[in-house]
Amino acid sequence: MIDTSTRILVKFAASMPRQVGAVAIFVSSENRAPGGGVLGDAERSAANRLIEAGLFQGKSREVAIGIADGEDGGESATRVMLAGLGEAKDVSADRYRQAAAALIRTARRLKITRITMVIAADPRVMPAEIGAALATGALLAGFQFDRFKGTGTSGDEEPSRDEIAVTLVGESATARPVRSAVDRAIIVADSQNYARTLACRPGNDINPPTLANEAKKLAKATGLAVRVLDEKELAKLKMGGILAVGAGSNAPPRLIVLEHRPAKARASSHPLLVVGKSITFDTGGISIKPAEKMGRMIYDKSGGMAVLGLMAAVARLKLPVHVVGILSSAENHVSADAYRPGDIIRMYNGVTVEVTNTDAEGRLVLGDALAWGIETYKPTAVIDLATLTGGVIVALGREMAGAMTNSDELMTQVQRAADRAGEKIWRLPLGDEQREQIKSDHADIVNSAGREAHPLQGGAFLSYFVPRDNSVPWAHLDIAGPADTEKETPLYAKGGTGWGVRTLVEWAAAQAE
Repeated sequence: MIDTSTRILVKFAASMPRQVGAVAIFVSSENRAPGGGVLGDAERSAANRLIEAGLFQGKSREVAIGIADGEDGGESATRVMLAGLGEAKDVSADRYRQAAAALIRTARRLKITRITMVIAADPRVMPAEIGAALATGALLAGFQFDRFKGTGTSGDEEPSRDEIAVTLVGESATARPVRSAVDRAIIVADSQNYARTLACRPGNDINPPTLANEAKKLAKATGLAVRVLDEKELAKLKMGGILAVGAGSNAPPRLIVLEHRPAKARASSHPLLVVGKSITFDTGGISIKPAEKMGRMIYDKSGGMAVLGLMAAVARLKLPVHVVGILSSAENHVSADAYRPGDIIRMYNGVTVEVTNTDAEGRLVLGDALAWGIETYKPTAVIDLATLTGGVIVALGREMAGAMTNSDELMTQVQRAADRAGEKIWRLPLGDEQREQIKSDHADIVNSAGREAHPLQGGAFLSYFVPRDNSVPWAHLDIAGPADTEKETPLYAKGGTGWGVRTLVEWAAAQAE
């Protein structure tokens, strides 16, 4: 259906399959291998031998391998993989998620192509939560972006791909809720990997028009409604922000709208609105970035890719909630037509902006999209996601997004969704002080007022494009830190992470309930 760059096949079973491959058991640092249930005596004994011999400590993400049915390696021998959960008091769904990811990485390194993961009773985490976490961890760790890998031949052949089949086995008594949770987790993780696949595609492959084509493909595959506003329509609507940012590129900007409106949700005409910054490549414009690591600016579209992942998930899950996703897409380039520091532009809602830094472009494309989206769809709540500022990385690091909002209630909803998803956010202040900081001498506001409190400036800027009376709950997520990674993390390989998809799905699902 859609390219997820995933080489993992996950399914659930209520009993041990005939061909188990390697049997994976999850153990905390205080526990022996679990008794009873679906685990056989030979596998349990092999696991306990590893523990008693001191070859496995149960540390978080630790993996050890032994042999069941004797240690002669004969045809009847079965590999037993132990995966650590850390100290018992710290065991959570996220620990299971990371343990599954560690297992997949180990399996790939050892060329193990089939793993049976045992969902054992755990007083700290419900079986359905364990199943969902294992499916998510396996699928996220199984992501391999090899779309552009050469083969050393004609270039027409597919590179070899190592697929791993994962079977999650649970007690028959809890099979129904676990199966349901696993099926849901597979859809969400696939949608996140779809977002990662698009985020990783380079600027010569994805630009605003080709991104619009990808959105159309998604809409056709999932039944979403789609609308694309080209540069002529954007000019008619007087969207000065997105037009200014896109003026320097020969690939014109696009505003891409996807809509999920199931029959059960038609009683309400007011959707949830999610808006994503989708800068397909960011040179910084005339305020050009340093050459070092500029190639990583392909990930400046990650906010929009999270929106695509959300829309893929809500459509496939058939959530009974009306959701509109908007991708505000431009390429920030340098040319004779590029916008300049000192320019004054008029945004869709009439707010005028003095450009002080062409590398603060994300807030310009988002401002137009927010104002137009709120006016057009009259949403019940709005979330935007953007790789907006390097300052948020300085403040919060690479694993956490900064959140700013005009609504305590919406912040509570988003925080709960992020906690369930295992994604980290931290609330940052948003007030009159920040709005005052970005006042302009010659226009209403500037797009950048220097380095001080730069993440807060971004939120303050965007607040000019949502109703000032706070009648529309709105949250801004600055995902510059977790949107991509330059090193392997417990869940992710180098590259785009698809951060935000799981949180957005949890939020939308909660509103449906």
